Amino acid sequence: ITAICRFVPGRAPPVREEPYPDEELHSHDPKTAKYFVAGGLFLVLGSIHMAVKNLPWLAEYLARTGYAGHLVRDLSNTHVMIVGGGTLLATGLCWLALPRIVRRPLSSDGLAQCAFWFTVVGLLVFYVSLVGNGIAMGRLIEHGWAYPAAKEHLGKWYKVPTGIGAGVMGLGYWCFATNVVVTVFQSRLVRVPKPQWHLWKYFVTGATALTVGTVQGVIQVEPKNADWLYKAGHAGDWIDPISHAHINLVTGLTMLVAGALFSLVRALGGTEPSRRLADTCFFALLGGSLAFYFSALYLGFHEGGLVHRGLTPEAAEEATRIHPYLIMGAGIAMFAAFWLLLATAVRSVWRSRSPLRPFVLAGCAALAVGTLQGPVQAFPLVNEALDRGGEAGDVIVNLHAQLNMLGGLMLLLAGLAFGALELLGARRPQRRTRLALVLIPLGVGVYYAGGVAFSAVEAHRVAAGHSFAAAVSALEPWQSLVLVPAALIVL
Repeated sequence: ITAICRFVPGRAPPVREEPYPDEELHSHDPKTAKYFVAGGLFLVLGSIHMAVKNLPWLAEYLARTGYAGHLVRDLSNTHVMIVGGGTLLATGLCWLALPRIVRRPLSSDGLAQCAFWFTVVGLLVFYVSLVGNGIAMGRLIEHGWAYPAAKEHLGKWYKVPTGIGAGVMGLGYWCFATNVVVTVFQSRLVRVPKPQWHLWKYFVTGATALTVGTVQGVIQVEPKNADWLYKAGHAGDWIDPISHAHINLVTGLTMLVAGALFSLVRALGGTEPSRRLADTCFFALLGGSLAFYFSALYLGFHEGGLVHRGLTPEAAEEATRIHPYLIMGAGIAMFAAFWLLLATAVRSVWRSRSPLRPFVLAGCAALAVGTLQGPVQAFPLVNEALDRGGEAGDVIVNLHAQLNMLGGLMLLLAGLAFGALELLGARRPQRRTRLALVLIPLGVGVYYAGGVAFSAVEAHRVAAGHSFAAAVSALEPWQSLVLVPAALIVL
């Protein structure tokens, strides 16, 4: 676009040298309330889902039904939390912060509205499809069907709603990214002081990464590709969920959260980091996250191809000599970048008495633990133990992402959302805010610690030759007595 505008003959675009009036610059502010309301409702739905899926009889049923149970237990719950909760809250904050950074209104109010409604409708369809089809396939699996045969039997009942939900959700992300990129691009024509101009790259990168992740998600649910990933086993996991989750959570959502935090922290009583420090955080996180993303994609395609040629996932990993070096190198780079970002965020509110401070400190503490688990589980001995643990090992990996999202990014988003709404004139309910600040970290912490402990015991049983369903049944009802109350505390 820049090359076309520069080299193709035509009139020069009009330049504006006067600031936009506040009523025009902030014209979309009143419409952002629906993002925070919808995000909160999806988080409530996700918390209810967390509690229900851990009820004893349902946990045992989902364990017996293999990958179909995974659709109900993990995949649907993760999407409703991350997309419905995290992304909607981050989008609302983006629409508040971006015009103040680039000093011009949003490029298109229509694209902003489409981004919201497409994302919400697509997510609801996708969520219902995963839960409904997971239950239907689970019933067939309990009667002796294999997962591929059960999926084939459902036919278009699975393919159509899942594809429609993913596609519509993708349209929402594309509208979001287009509006962000065009708004930033057009702001070059507004020649007024822009003290926070350097933060634009956080929002453009975050929106672009979410779009890339969504395109990947749409491609992954196509029947042929989904079958390829399923048959690749653990080798396919490097593509989905690992690379898919990291491009969305780290390069996408974390960038948006960091940009919103740095742009709003001064107005909320904190200290804005210097331009040099903000730029260092950005390039470190971008480099580390992309290194991990492309490493995971390469390993998934390479080792998945070896599995399709007849090797086991373990043999394919052993045949790929650079496997441990790629993962450890990229993982350490991303880990270092994340901790630099966390240190910068903590420093920005450390001496503040703002209500934002406890949310940032609690969220960064959870992210510190969650990001530490990443390199630990990448160590060869730990990785092999998780592989031997089968589905129980997969649950431990999923808990790592859940802690980063619910305990980390979600608390940061909640604090920023409360602060942003207060800046817009809303009244903060002090008692409920304090309750949220206490109960969410408590519930997420208990759920994470209990989930890791119980899953480690189950993984040990699976490695000893027991089935995942038998391992889960052996720990009931004690597992439910810990995890269900923890999920209800989060709720």
